[in-house]
Amino acid sequence: MALARCEGIVVRTYPLGETSRIVVVYTREHGLLKLVAKGARKTPSRFGVSLEPLSRSRFVIYLKTDRDLQLVSQGEAVRAYGTEIHDLTRLAHAQAAIELIDRLVWGEEAHDALFELLIQTIDSVELAPVAALPAVTLAFELQVASLLGYRPRLDACVSCAGELSARRLFSPARGGMLCDRCAAAEAGAITLSADALAGLSLLSSRPVAQAGEYLEVKRAGEISKVVESFLRHHFQRFDGLRSLDLLRSLDETAPRGVPWR
Repeated sequence: MALARCEGIVVRTYPLGETSRIVVVYTREHGLLKLVAKGARKTPSRFGVSLEPLSRSRFVIYLKTDRDLQLVSQGEAVRAYGTEIHDLTRLAHAQAAIELIDRLVWGEEAHDALFELLIQTIDSVELAPVAALPAVTLAFELQVASLLGYRPRLDACVSCAGELSARRLFSPARGGMLCDRCAAAEAGAITLSADALAGLSLLSSRPVAQAGEYLEVKRAGEISKVVESFLRHHFQRFDGLRSLDLLRSLDETAPRGVPWR
């Protein structure tokens, strides 16, 4: 067992016994960790807000690589996003980011680029115009998938590398666009508008902080359906984002497929 320091974003927590807590943290140094915080449920807690969901914190842990639960001895909050973000819509999009990490990332493996993308996304959610938040979240979903090895192919047929169909057909199962010949043998392809295809391309490659500049909100619903179907096919633990479903349920005017206005 070695004493280690790490930085991470708290993803979720749940109680352990009468006074302790298990904290799931996505860390820069070790990937997704489950930490046991003894006495964390006492009032006042020596951990402060460092263990609260959406807190970006520095931790001192006793790391033992052959076990699932690590013991945390110290925690210091760098940014407590969960308490700093007061707008419900912004908070839902920030929670959607950590929910996606929880669903798509598995195991203790460092991924510095993914950690930085998560930080940039939460910062963008806090600062971007509210109208840009759907684009920020969609960009994050697409870029997380890309960093994990599932970048959708949009410039040529994903099956044969041939010229794209003029009908703009996207296969969630194959993970990209299709030509006419391959589309004839592929069930479940989705027809995209020209704007949606352009939006997918831009959101896959541009910085998340700039995402709102490249996507009209009216296309968010169309693109979100494509992205969600794509993620469901390629990530077994992905089953939609409950944070955004909750946001939609609070807005009776939001059309189905646009769960974040």
